[in-house]
Amino acid sequence: MRLLQVVVDVVPGESAIGRRVADAADFYFEGHFPGSPVVPAVILIEMLAQAGGIAAASAEGRMGTRELRVAAVGPFKFPAAAGPGVTLEATARVAGRLGRLCKVEGDVTADGRLVASGSLTLAVL
Repeated sequence: MRLLQVVVDVVPGESAIGRRVADAADFYFEGHFPGSPVVPAVILIEMLAQAGGIAAASAEGRMGTRELRVAAVGPFKFPAAAGPGVTLEATARVAGRLGRLCKVEGDVTADGRLVASGSLTLAVL
């Protein structure tokens, strides 16, 4: 599932920023929550993983492949909620590398307001 609709900035091997407009018809709003839709936390984490994967894989020869998967998540904080109609922006920074692992840290904002902040580890398949 590709969540990022547009990549607005990439510094190869260092960082990436991606955006998505949360549409009321998006699949993740179904049942989450009726009458008061909220972007699920796992969607915010996945957006950061996708932006981080772009940053990590864009470093020529550094990861050795473009096929990455989430190997670990956390810690994460979700200080506010996001609903339909907002522009979600995931800003990911490559914080470190060890062998076939890449640690990513970053934030997701909704119309400029922080909705998620944390880290995850990506692994080369």
